[in-house]
Amino acid sequence: MANWRDYMKKVLLGSTAIVAAGMIASAPSAFAAEKMKLSVGGYMEQWFGFTSQDDATGQDYSGFSTVSDGEIHFKGSTKLDNGIKIGVNVQLEAQQGGDQIDEQYMTVSGGFGQIIIGDENSALYKMHYAPNDFGIGINSGDVTAWNQPLEDAEGDSISKGSSFRAPFGGTYIEPDAINDAAKISYFTPRVSGFQLGLSYAPDGKQDDNDQPNRDAVNSDYVMVGANFVQKMGGMSVGISGGYGTVTDAADGGDEPEATSFGIKMGMGGVSAGVSYANFSDSGSKDAEGINAGVAYSSGPMGVSVAYYHGEKDGSGTVAAGTLDGQAEVDAFHLSAKYAMGPGVTLAGTLGHSTYSSDDVDIDNSVDESEATYFVMGLKLGF
Repeated sequence: MANWRDYMKKVLLGSTAIVAAGMIASAPSAFAAEKMKLSVGGYMEQWFGFTSQDDATGQDYSGFSTVSDGEIHFKGSTKLDNGIKIGVNVQLEAQQGGDQIDEQYMTVSGGFGQIIIGDENSALYKMHYAPNDFGIGINSGDVTAWNQPLEDAEGDSISKGSSFRAPFGGTYIEPDAINDAAKISYFTPRVSGFQLGLSYAPDGKQDDNDQPNRDAVNSDYVMVGANFVQKMGGMSVGISGGYGTVTDAADGGDEPEATSFGIKMGMGGVSAGVSYANFSDSGSKDAEGINAGVAYSSGPMGVSVAYYHGEKDGSGTVAAGTLDGQAEVDAFHLSAKYAMGPGVTLAGTLGHSTYSSDDVDIDNSVDESEATYFVMGLKLGF
């Protein structure tokens, strides 16, 4: 396995070097291209909903709530005289208490494919397919906003951690849940429906230019993704698969692995899909998740039904009385959307979710949390 991982790193770096050499060789001696121009875009979502769930002394999470999400995107691009297109993308968080910049990266595109350099998701994430979902995201960890597990007398509760970029909360994953770590990715052109992507990240850090101490942290992440899209008569089919791992674990540690698969099919206004993701050798983050859904859209309207199941192992065992952090989640969503105008969509979700756990530290009175919620919101794209 180690030799295969070393080979994948060499393939990624070698293919990137070949593309770069081709770009230099084709560079003209004079410049007629225009200087890069900047545009502004982004999105905003504002949700308002009601949740009904069990309560306890001093804990009542039933009632109305609001959830917000948004980003401002600064984009620029220019096409060089040799036909190569250079782009930049900087994404500013509209609501964030910590890191104000979400993603920032450059792109180099041409007949050879595309290179992405910077803080952006990997090929494993970007090439993944999952079912359509028209309301709040059942396959992205958004369920955590509408179901709050209760605490027992000692302050212990079901763990909702590792829901983001991890199989417990979604099938769009990254190894070790590293998210927007600085990396370099290469995507081939799509040929006969097939496309391949490769990514490399020195470590799991974002917004950090320091050389990683490979004895102290997981390093040298390699991710690969592939998908196939094709129309067959009146049916469209999309299939994806991806794998990611750490090739140099911190001293004494395991090398986390991430795997995902997805399939989507559509005919007319009807679509259906299934996606799966798995973490292994990731310690307490070891988990798997599956998402299934069916959707129908006609003109400005759409309806979707979706299900998500995630479970994480935690650490320790029940037999030894040391199981910690183990949890499962099951969620069902009935969602609808209506496009009110360009970039303006009204959406809603009626959902039910259940968190449960065999964690030995959690009292039996709070080892399950059920919630039913109805949420409405506006989704803006600009």
